[in-house]
Amino acid sequence: MYGNEKQVTIYVTTENNLSSSNHTNHLCANRDEPHDEYDVDIFLSEESYHSHLNSDNEDNLMNDDGEVHSFSKNSISMKVGSKFENVVDFRRALNHFAVINEFNYYIQKSDPTRFIARCENLECEWRIHASITQDEVTFEVNKMVEVHSCTQSNKGGNKCATQGWIANVVTDKLKSDDVSPYKLRNWIMNTYNVDVPYLKVFRGKEQAYTDMYGKWEDSFMKMDEFREELLRRNEGSIVKIDFDIVGGKKLFKRFFICLVACPRGFVVGCRPYIGLDACHLKGKFNGVLAASTGIDGTNSIFPIAYYVLESENTQLWTWFLDSLKKAIGTPNGLIISSDMQKGLEVAMMNVYPNVEHRECIRHLYRNFKKHFCGDFINKKLWAATKTYRPTKHDRLLKETSDKNEDFIAYLNTNKKKYGVEASLLRYKPVLDLLAAIREKIMKQFDKKRNLVNIWNGTLVPIAKNHLNDIAKYKGTRWEVNLDERKCSCRVWQVQGRPCVHAADFIAFIRDANWDKYVDPYFNIENFKAAYAFQIAPMSGQDQWAQKNEEKIYPPLIKRPPGRPRKNRIKSSDESKRRHKCPRCGECGHREKTCKNPASQNSDGSETSTSKRRREKNTKSQSDLGVSGST
Repeated sequence: MYGNEKQVTIYVTTENNLSSSNHTNHLCANRDEPHDEYDVDIFLSEESYHSHLNSDNEDNLMNDDGEVHSFSKNSISMKVGSKFENVVDFRRALNHFAVINEFNYYIQKSDPTRFIARCENLECEWRIHASITQDEVTFEVNKMVEVHSCTQSNKGGNKCATQGWIANVVTDKLKSDDVSPYKLRNWIMNTYNVDVPYLKVFRGKEQAYTDMYGKWEDSFMKMDEFREELLRRNEGSIVKIDFDIVGGKKLFKRFFICLVACPRGFVVGCRPYIGLDACHLKGKFNGVLAASTGIDGTNSIFPIAYYVLESENTQLWTWFLDSLKKAIGTPNGLIISSDMQKGLEVAMMNVYPNVEHRECIRHLYRNFKKHFCGDFINKKLWAATKTYRPTKHDRLLKETSDKNEDFIAYLNTNKKKYGVEASLLRYKPVLDLLAAIREKIMKQFDKKRNLVNIWNGTLVPIAKNHLNDIAKYKGTRWEVNLDERKCSCRVWQVQGRPCVHAADFIAFIRDANWDKYVDPYFNIENFKAAYAFQIAPMSGQDQWAQKNEEKIYPPLIKRPPGRPRKNRIKSSDESKRRHKCPRCGECGHREKTCKNPASQNSDGSETSTSKRRREKNTKSQSDLGVSGST
């Protein structure tokens, strides 16, 4: 029946719940391969939120000596004798094999026990036959004509490049970056030489996210179980869920998490300084991710609490700060720094009326440039920010106000708004987002505990190295008081460690006890105390205690008017794309107004851009019947 037949044995694992279907005369693109119907849920402690269909399972390929293969987009072995775990793996592998080899196939027979297909070109001899083995699990290729007798090409697209195939091949790229469908389409074209419609790429990307993280709606329904498991594993933590009741259903509003190890470590081992920040989530239901962080003895970020809320306003920031205050109280000398998010200043006055509130100078400077131009004013602002002496600070501001009278008034009345950047976590469903942050905090605590075991002495390395670098100072004279830990330059009082003048004086009197002149936050013992509390790992979702209470449903989606914006508005000082003239290759003008000679290569020939432009104009004239001569 088949020309040039080869005997091939393929074992494929199938489950009893495979649906029985008899497909005749169907192309491979008539249905996408299923992704979830026949999967087995396997959960590990660190990967409990990752799909088992991701590329982490691609290394399970076995050799051809009678062992079973798992589908891998990096290595497809499709020949007589190839074996696959189940019919789903076989169908995915065959689709991928068809795209790589640039052909379409035509399904003649498809049911849970056998699969027969041939090339879409009826005159071509290529065909394949695979069936289930005696164990009723493994799927095996029995016969296959490997060589095509037709012309193969993906130029007009490939029906095997389905939405499910796209989801499989783009998974790795989406794990490292949120790539736009347009860029994914170009990447697929360059990698697999197949042109796929934009809408199919868009839907394939959405399916890839679903395969990796599950459905967005399911993420909200497991919130109560997640909260109970988190409190059971980390007793004393503060975990709050707020919801609205609409139509008898609980609709998610906000979620607050403060792991018990974080506030305890902050109070005993970190300086009383808190930074508040927030970023917009990019998922299906949007929202805002807010976080409060401190600084440890090595100037690294120390997590305190994080929070998912609907939007930024005074009411929600007040709720967040109230929860934060219950966790850490009000340490002596507490300072809170932020970027002046919407409603935060009023919430600060309500919850922490006696705490100093500072604004991030980098974001203030970005907004400042929109109103005051010129290097003189900008340089004076940064110099006034970095100085430690009030007299020099006032002098620099006065010099600037002499140039522009509105300068001081602007600094006193400015209320800034800004957009923040966030990591890829904000593209995940809310449950995966919260779990991923918890996992990052747990790993950071473990890493810091292991790091402190190799340190020697009493001070953390960053403080010790700083003192060694500045001990040999030669310059102007300053007033130093070792007993009160003060210097007239005020660097010692602000930073908590000796300035260059104090370090020079300490070295002069040969006092080897540097630690008594440094704030306790730079001591190794305090650093060790900050990370001494354990954050317990969580078990997989299948091991969580099931609650009989009503499930929490996703919030109502409020679609904004117009086309929703995905990218934030860039500030004035951020780099922008500059237009380059295709004629001469320089920036600052367009081709129609270009007065420069056309750019040339080193050998004197036209550049590819100029040549392409000239050929395009020539073709346009010929299409219109215009002669090149007069």
